[in-house]
Parts: sequence; C-alpha cells; structure tokens
Amino acid sequence: MRGLLLLLIGLPLLCQGASISVQGPEQLTHWLEAARPGDELKLEPGRYPGNWRVGQPLILRGQSGVIVDGGGQGTAILLAANGIELHGLTVENWGADLPEMDSAIRGEKGVSRILIANNTLRGDGFGIRFDEGEEFQILGNLILGDTSRPVVARGDNIYFKGSHQAVISGNRLSGGRDGVYVESVSEMVIDANTMSNQQYPVHYMYARETVTSNNTSHNVVGGYAIMGSEGGAVLGNRVEDAVEFGILLNISSGVRVQDNLVRRIHNPDAAAVFDGEGKGIYVYGAQDNIISGNRFAQCQIGIAMALGGEGNRVFANDFVANQVQVRYVGDVVLEWSHQGRGNFWSSYGGWDANKDGIGDLPYRPNDALDRLFWVYPEAKFLMDSPVVGVLRWLERQMLPSQAEGITDSRPLISPVIERSNL
Repeated sequence: MRGLLLLLIGLPLLCQGASISVQGPEQLTHWLEAARPGDELKLEPGRYPGNWRVGQPLILRGQSGVIVDGGGQGTAILLAANGIELHGLTVENWGADLPEMDSAIRGEKGVSRILIANNTLRGDGFGIRFDEGEEFQILGNLILGDTSRPVVARGDNIYFKGSHQAVISGNRLSGGRDGVYVESVSEMVIDANTMSNQQYPVHYMYARETVTSNNTSHNVVGGYAIMGSEGGAVLGNRVEDAVEFGILLNISSGVRVQDNLVRRIHNPDAAAVFDGEGKGIYVYGAQDNIISGNRFAQCQIGIAMALGGEGNRVFANDFVANQVQVRYVGDVVLEWSHQGRGNFWSSYGGWDANKDGIGDLPYRPNDALDRLFWVYPEAKFLMDSPVVGVLRWLERQMLPSQAEGITDSRPLISPVIERSNL
C-alpha cells in the first residue's frame, strides 16, 4: 500500500501539451472546448462565475486571485473525462443540495486518473466527490465546510464511493460532515491530513485494504470509524477532544490498529445516554484485529468491547488515567498479552521484584461488580461506596485463575510510548 502512495504521487497524469494563458470566463469557456488533450490552461487572476464542465484531459492551473464562483447552486467544477488535473484554484459558493451531489469539484461516474492538488475550497455541499473510477490523487488541499449547519446536513469534505486506488494526503479538512468518507472502496491511502470540526475525520464503510496513517484530528464527534471493513491498517494517527470514541472497529476484521495516540475522549452528556461514555477505542462485533502500540489516555473509558468483539489481540498498549480502563460485558475468558508482553495500565498496583519489566501479578481491569453496574447503569451511584470497595477486595482474593472477563497476565511496568513522543 505504501508503494501505491509513492507510485501515484510520483506519476504525471498527462503528457506535456501547450501552455495557454486564460483571462476571464469567456476565454475559459472557449479554451475548455478548443484546447487539445494534455494542454495546460493557466487562469489569470479574477473571478470565474458559473458551473464549469471539463470534458477532456486538461490541466487547469490557477494562481493567487483566481476564484471559481459556483453561483450558489449545483457543482462548481464537473470533471467529465479521465486524466484531468486541477492545481491552485480557489472554489467557493457552490450548491448545498446533497441528494443532487452539489460539490466544489465532482467527477462524473467512473472518471479516473485524476489529480487535485493545492486548491482551496470553501462552501456548502461536498468538497470533492467521486463515484467509481480509479487512480486518484487528492494532495495538499484546504477544504472548509459550513459549521453553521448541523453536522448531519453538511456534505463531506472528501467523498469516495465504489472507487479504487486513491491517495488522499496532506490536506487540511474542516467543517464537513466527515473529513474523508469512503464507501465500497479498496486500496486507499489516507495519510498526513489535518482534520477538525466534523462528525468523524475518517469514516470507512465496506472498505478493503485501506491505510489510514499519520493523520491528526481534534474537536470531532468521533475519531477514526472503521465499519464493515476488511484488512488494512490504522497507523500513527492522533485524535484528541472527541466525544464518542477515538477509534471504532465495528464489524470489521483483519485491521491493524497500531501506534495511535488517543486522548481526552469525553462525552459531557454521558449520564443521560445509555453506554454514552467517551471511549478511547470501541470494539463492537469486530474479530481478528490487532490492537498494539497505542496510547489511550484521559478518556471516560479506555477500551470498550461488546457484541462478540473477543477475537482480537490486544497487547503493548498504554492505558493511562482513564476513568474506567476497560468495559467488557461478556462471559468469555480473554487474555490480553502476546508473546510475553501485556499492556501498561496506570492503575496497576502490582510490583516487579525481578526487574524484568513485567508485573509479577496479573492485572484484571474489570470484575463482576463492574459488569453488574454496566448492565444496570441506574446503580452507578453505588460504585464509590465503602461496601462496594470491600466486595471488590473480597472478590479479588477469591477470584479463580480462569475468571470471566479480561486478564493481562504480563502487565508492563513502564509505558510503551515515551513521554517525549507524545
């Protein structure tokens, strides 16, 4: 997958053609028809009002002061041919009709080999949208949605459906419904983007072999949402100050979740919503995934697991200063260590007598009383009572080695991620 990223970024999409200076909307109308495939249209500063259709493989290149104005309706730039490139344009004031797919830049169904780089898009509706097609590069763009609208009424900053082989890298995305929404796609790389003020920064539905890496997001409803997907990886991302979760694995399998930093996932309205606490990572009906090398810190719940999420490997993670480290409601014995390494738990009270970096006592992050309170949340007010404290102590003295729930037999004494790397 990394090879795909390097390959696509390094390849020019068009053969060298003529370079044509374009001054004003009348000349742009003319040259969109008269230019030959591979020609470069260099737009001079000015406003270009209208809904533009690019019907052959051309390069459109803007400079400071070039504004494409969609006139408040429809799609501002419609790409209707393979092999089109757009560089350095500012696009604004397109339509907001989501069922009509109003977008700043949209491809007709199936167009391929598209490069969109270093543009600025500000407006309602979708920022960039493609349905089907393959070989896309979306690089270094600034895309801003309308935060005055409810989040569900906004278009996504970047949207792909039924598409294959895309690189979405180095973009700054804010104010959309989702930063990047992809559905029924394969072989996508979403790398090194900065995202904020959205529902989810990255949202997968039915994706295969995708890589989400080195992205940064904050002030979002949820973090990286992987739903109904297979394979791929979530690597080295950062999410802070989300409400619902940092990472969600929902009915997905074969995904590597590694080296991510998740902090301050907190739902201020959790008390009014069943299971509404902010979760560092939420594993819901997901199997055969690897969760390692991550830090989940200062969340209401560090990791939550439900609805058959037991078949995953969870090891070498840091769980630090979460109000509840683990929420697991189930009747399966789970061991969260692998090849002699467990996880670091800031709440671990054991010791390391032989100084091998592994705690001498297993760590059990939740017990029968935790499960009782999760099933009957109306009893939560009892959690901190002295009687419950005594019952927890008695349970731990009598707990059999194969008690139901989570056991980390090899808890780490020191964090996996050094403070200098946070």
